[in-house]
This record gives sequence, structure tokens and C-alpha cells, in this order.
Amino acid sequence: MRTIRIVAAIVILAALPLTAAARRRTTPLASKSEAKTYAVSKAYTTLSFTATKWMVFKEEGLFQEFSGTLTYSSQDPAKCKIDLTVQAASLDTRNSTRDKVLRSDDFFDVQKYPTLAFRSTRVTRTGKETYAIEGDLTIHGVSKRITVPAKVIGIRVMPGIGDFAGFETTFHIDRREFGVLGSRWSGNTLAVDPTVVLHLIIGGVHE
Repeated sequence: MRTIRIVAAIVILAALPLTAAARRRTTPLASKSEAKTYAVSKAYTTLSFTATKWMVFKEEGLFQEFSGTLTYSSQDPAKCKIDLTVQAASLDTRNSTRDKVLRSDDFFDVQKYPTLAFRSTRVTRTGKETYAIEGDLTIHGVSKRITVPAKVIGIRVMPGIGDFAGFETTFHIDRREFGVLGSRWSGNTLAVDPTVVLHLIIGGVHE
């Protein structure tokens, strides 16, 4: 009888590492299917725009104040979404005179339209780490349904530091479609190309 008990104990002990290994294998797979929400971080996010002036110069600016959330699931794009709000008056082109003109009612009219926003309506996978994000972009009080490409830079949990997600997108819009004309400043000429390139690097922190 004692011999039987010893053999049984050995079998149980031998099975423990296999059970633990099975748990280690299945837990990550389960977590991947779950949607996780991240707060858009000012420390890890850059919202930039570029326009061509006089068909000669590329001029770039940033928006410094913004907030939002993004939800991501690597297994189910239907659970993915982004909600981003930007303070229009926070634009910065490193030229105070130009910034004043852009904030005026000739361009963004920040007093009347203080925010820009993007809210996704659908996300579809286009590749291993790439997606097409459809949503409503609102600028100057005008909302347009657009689709933009997005790439996952990385998803990483760093013990003792944080839980992070990084995404990137580059797309262009015609500012005239949003009523951002600048006609008074330019004398009704196309001194600034109507096509504006937006490059967004969005870093999220899960809390």
C-alpha cells in the first residue's frame, strides 16, 4: 500500500509542470481576443500636418493639446475603435504670426470651432499589422466620412513601467471641403496648396 501511495505521489508531481505549462500556453491566447482600451498619451503622441506654400515650401505644424481613447483587439477588428478630440487653438507651426493667421476666422476660426475630432465607425483588417479605419472627421464644424490606413507599431506590457500600444497613420485631406479656405489672407489665390497631409503617431497607455 505504501508503495502505491509513493508511485501516485510521483505521478502527481510529474504532472504539475505540464499543467503549469498548459496554463502558460492558453492564457496569452485568451488575452489576445479581449479588447483593451488605452488613453491617448500626450507624452507618446504626435499629431502633425504639412502643407505646401507657394508650390515651393513644405510647412509643418503640430497640435499640442488633445485627448481621446482607443480600443484594440488583435483578433477581432470589430471591437477596435478610436475617439480623438483636438483643441484647434493648440496648433503650433513655430511661427507666431502664421499661427495667429491659422487660428483666425480665415482658416480654422478657433473661437467659433474650438475642436477638431475623429470618431471611428468601422475598423477592418488589411494585413497582419495594418487596418483601414472608417470614421467621421470634423474640422471647422464640418464632418466628413473618411477611411484612413493605420499600422500597429507595437503592443507591449512592461512590468513595473506600463501597458502600451502604438499606432501610426498618414493620410491627406482637401481643406476646402471643410471650409478652411484662407481666401482673405491669400487674396483668393492658391498660395497654400489645398491638400494637407496629416501624420499621426498615437501612443496609448492602458490604466
